[in-house]
Amino acid sequence: MNDKQRIDFVKRLNILLRHGFTLSESLTFLFEQVELKSSTLKQDLYASVKKGFGCSEIFAILKFPKSIIMLVYFSEIFGDLTLYLNNVEDFLLRNYKIKQNFYKTVQYPLVLLSFFIIMIMILNYTIIPEFKSLYLNMGVELSVLQIILTSIIFNLPLILLLIVIIISLIVILTICYYRSCSVAKKIQLISKLPILRKLFIRYKTYRLATEFSLFYKNGISLQSIVEIYANQESDPYLNYLSNIINLGLQKGLNLSDVLKETGCFEPGLIKFIKAGEKEGKLEIELKLYSEIIISKIEKQLQTIIKFIQPIIFVILAGLIVILYLVIMLPMFELIQTIK
Repeated sequence: MNDKQRIDFVKRLNILLRHGFTLSESLTFLFEQVELKSSTLKQDLYASVKKGFGCSEIFAILKFPKSIIMLVYFSEIFGDLTLYLNNVEDFLLRNYKIKQNFYKTVQYPLVLLSFFIIMIMILNYTIIPEFKSLYLNMGVELSVLQIILTSIIFNLPLILLLIVIIISLIVILTICYYRSCSVAKKIQLISKLPILRKLFIRYKTYRLATEFSLFYKNGISLQSIVEIYANQESDPYLNYLSNIINLGLQKGLNLSDVLKETGCFEPGLIKFIKAGEKEGKLEIELKLYSEIIISKIEKQLQTIIKFIQPIIFVILAGLIVILYLVIMLPMFELIQTIK
């Protein structure tokens, strides 16, 4: 199931539930309509519904993001599934739009870059050797700069291939190392990367604000929240957070002080919680704050994406200038020699 199918699935499920259909009726109807690549998967889904699986378990089978599955799980427990399916749909839709915007942004410059590389490969085996032969016969000596530029152009396809391989290896090794780290170590590593750190903090803030809003709305005590998080074996981050909050409470700290010490959350969230602890309207403020944070995440990602296209165009322009110099500089030398 791709991103678009997930959005449609959640939207239609929400509509059916709001119109009085039971979860099993809604899921059975949707499974009949949705197109899945694997027939075995569809059979597993039907079997899961018959066994009485919850919405979160169905979402897990359909490979929804973990944060979505966890939010749906919590909303099922407290009877707010239809309300929080709106949040799920909004999150998935924003994520889908950002991905589409990214693809559109990089598609055109990458196509141009690909054509340029193909053109370079053709020139390297046709025109450039002819020019080299001409300059050699005419006794034109290439300067150090011309030799360097010619080497860059001639070896450009190989250089780019090596860069891609090296970057891919670094990314794979980094991901493997990151996954092997404890949650505390992961937070420490991300905190050293400014852009990722900001996104990470905002995402964790959005998630906590959404979940705590649900908990407080249903009158769940902080100690019960800690126990709920501690029982989520599939999510090490929630286990880590439950331990941190529990230790903080044992020391006599408020929730706002504990969250501040973790370094995982926006200062605004800390202020909201600190004020909400006194006023008792925390669930409303957290719900609104989560909507503000998800908008900030979207804007930040859009800003990052906007910088990608100009960077690729600058690289492409630089390569075109180098190609021009490789061909034209010896030409000028040749003209001077003839004169």
